[in-house]
Amino acid sequence: MTPVRLIDATPVADDWRLIRLEWHGAAPSPGQWLWLDAGGDRHCLPVRDADPQEGWLAGIVPGALSPDRLGPGVIANVSAIQGEAIQVSGDGPLIILGEDLGIGPALAFAERHAERTRLALLGGQYGVPARLVPSRFYVPALADGAIAGIAPLERQGVAARVALGRDDRPGVYEGSVFELLGRYLSETPAEFRQSLQIIACGPWSALGQHRADLAASVRQLQVVELPSAVRDSTP
Repeated sequence: MTPVRLIDATPVADDWRLIRLEWHGAAPSPGQWLWLDAGGDRHCLPVRDADPQEGWLAGIVPGALSPDRLGPGVIANVSAIQGEAIQVSGDGPLIILGEDLGIGPALAFAERHAERTRLALLGGQYGVPARLVPSRFYVPALADGAIAGIAPLERQGVAARVALGRDDRPGVYEGSVFELLGRYLSETPAEFRQSLQIIACGPWSALGQHRADLAASVRQLQVVELPSAVRDSTP
């Protein structure tokens, strides 16, 4: 573990926090993550953005899963970069899914590949770290269950939909993000499904049970498995 200074821990929508810390190594990418040691526990910080020239790395996490009392100037310990960066091949359409801690990497990747992203599906039990707006993009397969979009993705021309379990916000699907994906795929012609690449980011326990079914439905599946959000770091 390496000691680093935190630059900020900015609150964003739904009690998520953008955590930015000093970083001078090679730039990691969405799909990678590190352990952040603070308060006796080890917290998973998925990479959202990084700028080694300016000297920072940023990740976004739910407030319920981030260390208490984080703020500018606090010294924390971080691990080396873990995991593999998201990779895509060819030029086919992308479906990007993010659940809980996987929402940050999913958002970042959709923003960087807006021209190829057919649909972004985000959700879980902690809300979504972005402003929800009525979507200007019509998605026929989801029109009866989800019509709210994500403001920053709407500005880039990306259709997105949100699933928040039992949260009954207007335009939000009441169920899991994988159920929402299943509804979309069930209404998609087989020949088009076979052109899709799915990138799914989330906790390994949630992703594992869906991997085989998804891999059989589309041309390519890439899974970004993140560890449990918090791990006891005491000996």
